[in-house]
Amino acid sequence: MSTNLFPFLPQNTFSFNQSPSYLSDTDSVILIPDRLPTASFIIMTQLLRLFVLHSTFLWLMVDGFLPTTTPPHTTTTVFQAEFRQSKLASRIYGKSSDSEDEEDEDEVALQDDDWRAFRAKLVMGEKSSDTKLAPSEEDSGDLDGIGSLFSDAFGSETGNSHTSTSNDGIVQDMTPLEPSQYAYDSGEMIEQGSVILGGVEQEYGFGLRQQYFHKAAILVLDHDENTFTKGIILNRPTDLMLEDDVNPGKKWRVWFGGDVEGLNAKNPDIVCLHSLKNEKASSASIPVMNDIQWTTFTNAKRLVKAGVADVRDFWVFVGYAGWGPGQLKGELERKSWYMVATDSQTLLKELARQAEGADPRDAGLDTWTLLMKMIGRGETAKEHSGDFDDLMLKEWALGRLLSSASGGGGGQQHRDPNDFNTNPELVESLIRVIKSSRESSASFAGALVRASPAERSPFLLDNQELHKSIVLILVDDESASIGVVLNRPSTKGLDIKVSDKTTGKEKVVRIPMRFGGQYSVQGQEPLLWLHCNPTLKRLKIGSPIGGEDRGIWKCTAQDVMTAVGQGNAKARDFLVVSGVSIWAKDLATQGIEGEIDSGRFKLLPSSARDHVWSSLLEQQEVLNEDNFDETLSLAAEVWASADPTTTRKPESQNASTLTPMGGLGEGFDEDDDSFVFKSDVKVAKLADDALRSWCATFLLGMPSLGK
Repeated sequence: MSTNLFPFLPQNTFSFNQSPSYLSDTDSVILIPDRLPTASFIIMTQLLRLFVLHSTFLWLMVDGFLPTTTPPHTTTTVFQAEFRQSKLASRIYGKSSDSEDEEDEDEVALQDDDWRAFRAKLVMGEKSSDTKLAPSEEDSGDLDGIGSLFSDAFGSETGNSHTSTSNDGIVQDMTPLEPSQYAYDSGEMIEQGSVILGGVEQEYGFGLRQQYFHKAAILVLDHDENTFTKGIILNRPTDLMLEDDVNPGKKWRVWFGGDVEGLNAKNPDIVCLHSLKNEKASSASIPVMNDIQWTTFTNAKRLVKAGVADVRDFWVFVGYAGWGPGQLKGELERKSWYMVATDSQTLLKELARQAEGADPRDAGLDTWTLLMKMIGRGETAKEHSGDFDDLMLKEWALGRLLSSASGGGGGQQHRDPNDFNTNPELVESLIRVIKSSRESSASFAGALVRASPAERSPFLLDNQELHKSIVLILVDDESASIGVVLNRPSTKGLDIKVSDKTTGKEKVVRIPMRFGGQYSVQGQEPLLWLHCNPTLKRLKIGSPIGGEDRGIWKCTAQDVMTAVGQGNAKARDFLVVSGVSIWAKDLATQGIEGEIDSGRFKLLPSSARDHVWSSLLEQQEVLNEDNFDETLSLAAEVWASADPTTTRKPESQNASTLTPMGGLGEGFDEDDDSFVFKSDVKVAKLADDALRSWCATFLLGMPSLGK
């Protein structure tokens, strides 16, 4: 037996034989009796109003009111169903004419097919409601307070500006001035058309690796939680231009869309966003969200050729970002990203602004900051403005997004889309390296090399462990060069038992272990023992690396125990290294010789060997939090003393940023490339900071210590 939840309503006033003509068969049906007592009608109206605007995730299952089953079209979301119900509710409230319906729709600023805006209104209204203490006098006729809430957050049609003081800051942070624009943090809800913002609150950010993801704004083009998620980075404009083989003379500006099939790919993936509404453009495109579609570069050129579009109607993205099943969700849980729901106009305005001449060196940080403010995270954005990760992103942008013609490292400015990565400068450089390698048959095994002293370190953006490094080359053959970094003490020490020659008793001696590189060689001992002791060489303890004239020998752990036990050497005479560094040899790279020819390393003379070795032996301490700064300083001193004629003065590891210099009024000089773009931080110091951050993260396991 059914229960009547509204006993004040006469039972004979309900009819379920026919649905109103303006409802589809799948719409939820709410039927109201033709005649109700005045008080009952008011109460019923308010209950329905609360239901429509606040019951976002629940269906009202009232016997005789709604169907007891979910609508059969499973692709229809709850929000879409609510949106249609809100249209019905406007009729239920007793509008006197169709013009009032249109007026109401204008106030909400929604289109029938844009259910995202309706959802945004609900979500943002709920966030703002926490600050609403009581309805104002002007809202006295609004019994449930909902009208007051939405007029504060989105602007009132009547022109009233009675926003409460406590609500001002929240509304200002959540939306720009235009009432039709919106953005809110959507939690972990991933869907096509949503935006992924790079997070800044995780312990380990993107400063050392994949800098392009730092403070990125990524538009989701496709999402299936069981297969794949694809998105393009919206805020990485370049000054690179694609030539047009269909429309001669036309040039297409390029945005960096992501690292998958991107700027360095042989066959890059090219996506063209647009907001065209003509039939030809729509038929050749895939919708992403209201007013935003994407098509291929081929289609975009054909639309321009057909005269229904202009080059300026498109934003061309090369490459994309991709996530496998569950990968993005896991990264959201680690706070690597913020999920954002926003409107198309906000994104289109930002893209238009970038197209008007945004400097690639700015790396689109303004777009990220705007969206962060819109979702109420303005203070977080402010706290992380100009930090280490920002500076590293700007250096990445200089080296990847700005063409060589403009002083960057992005290569040739004008590209043939059919041969996108053709770079004559790079080809000529490779030809020189290959020719040089064929003329030289010398092996570098046993040699010491020193990382470049250039102000803009070649190891700033990746392989930071090689910045200011001293490397011993172990193997140099036709396939690769293999070496070990010598001046990177780690947090581990190796305890060995040795017999005291005088007492005959065993004792434990700890030898610090050094980080030699990121790789290990299969089939080889995991630890490499080294010495440069004349007595041990005379006793043939171990074997020379690259010939006796090179001076550094390798041995085994047993050799060490024997030598120390017999009193022929001390434990501190040995270095023990874990891991190796590898430089492959192929058409693009020529091992360590190619590194030397390109200026990334310099070959040290044999006369410097003994001094370098004695300096390394002074570093025989296991790395820990207390000696972290001292250890980094000692490592830098070893590197500096190896070749004092070409070494700039080392900067303190704890040095603060330099005093702002004269420039554009903000502490920077745009023409001085020794500084990071629009900052007062020297690039040379940033490289030192990057090494410090790398050591703190990967050697010490304390990323926060490197900041």
